[in-house]
Amino acid sequence: MKRIFLSIALLIPALSLSAQSFVSRPLSKDTFENRLIMKYEKHNYQGMDCYKDYVVSLQHSGIATIWKYDGKNGMEKLSGFDLAVKDPVNHSNVATFGTQKFDKKDPMPLLYVSQCHRSPYQGRKDVLFVFRINPDLKGSTLVQTIFFDDTQKLFGYALQWVIDRKNGMLYGYGNTTEDKDIENNRHRIVKFRLPKLSDSDANGLVTLTNDDLLENYVIEDHGLRFATIGQGLCISKGRLVMPTGVGNEKYPSYLFIWDLASKKAVDVLDMSVGTTGELEDIAWYKGKRFLVQSQDGLFEMKYLK
Repeated sequence: MKRIFLSIALLIPALSLSAQSFVSRPLSKDTFENRLIMKYEKHNYQGMDCYKDYVVSLQHSGIATIWKYDGKNGMEKLSGFDLAVKDPVNHSNVATFGTQKFDKKDPMPLLYVSQCHRSPYQGRKDVLFVFRINPDLKGSTLVQTIFFDDTQKLFGYALQWVIDRKNGMLYGYGNTTEDKDIENNRHRIVKFRLPKLSDSDANGLVTLTNDDLLENYVIEDHGLRFATIGQGLCISKGRLVMPTGVGNEKYPSYLFIWDLASKKAVDVLDMSVGTTGELEDIAWYKGKRFLVQSQDGLFEMKYLK
C-alpha cells in the first residue's frame, strides 16, 4: 500500500530525523484525501485564504478573485478586480485574513497580502499590505502597510507573512540567504504582536524592528532540514502548515506541519497524491478541512490528525 510520505531523504539530505516524530500512515478517506474542486486556466496564481463561505484567490501583481464556496456544490464567482496595490513587484505570495474589520458591517476582516518579491516596493522589501475588501466585494482599499526593518539581515529571500488569528500574532517565514539553493540556506520563523490599525503612522505605515521580536529561530536548529522551496502558509490549531516544492522531480511537493509551541515538525505529507502543479497557498476552511491553491487549480484536502 502506498504511504503518505515518500523519499524523505530527498528533503532532508544532511540531517537525521531522529529528533522528530514523523508517522507514515496509509492513505485512506479517513486520514488524507485531496480532490480538485476548480480547475484554473494558466495564470500566475499565488496567495489564497477563506473566511466563512468566501474564498479570496490572488494572482501575481495584485489581481483578486472572490468566490463563494459552500463546501459541496462547487465555486460561484462573485467578483474580480485589481487590488489597491497593483504592481509588478507585488507578488501577492500569501494571503491571510486578520482579526479586525475596518467596519463592523464589512463582510470579511482585513486581508493581509505578502509582497514577497526580490525587488522592493517604494524602497521597502517584503512588505505586508493590509487591505479592506470593499463592502460590495468589487474593489479594495489599502489601509496599512507593515514593514520589518531587518537591520540584522535575518532574511535574504522570500519573506512571507501569516496571522495566528486565535492569538492575535503575526509570523514571518522565509529563507536566510538570497540564494535559496546554496548549501547554507536555512528557513527562519519570527513572531510579532499583530499591529492594530491605530498603530499606523500618518502614512499608514507600521515599522517593526528587532526590538519587537517575540520569537526568532531557524527551523534547522530544531531538527528539521529540507532542501525545497517554501510556498504559502496558514495557521491551524497552533500549527504552521507549509506547502513546499513545485511539483516536479527536483522540487517535489510536500506539506510540512510545524507545531509552533514545541517547535518541531509533527507530520510531512506527500502532496503528489491528489494534487498537481506548483502548490502556492493553503487555507483552513471552516475548521474542518484545507483548501490548497496550485497553479493548476483549487483543491480540497481532508487531513485528520
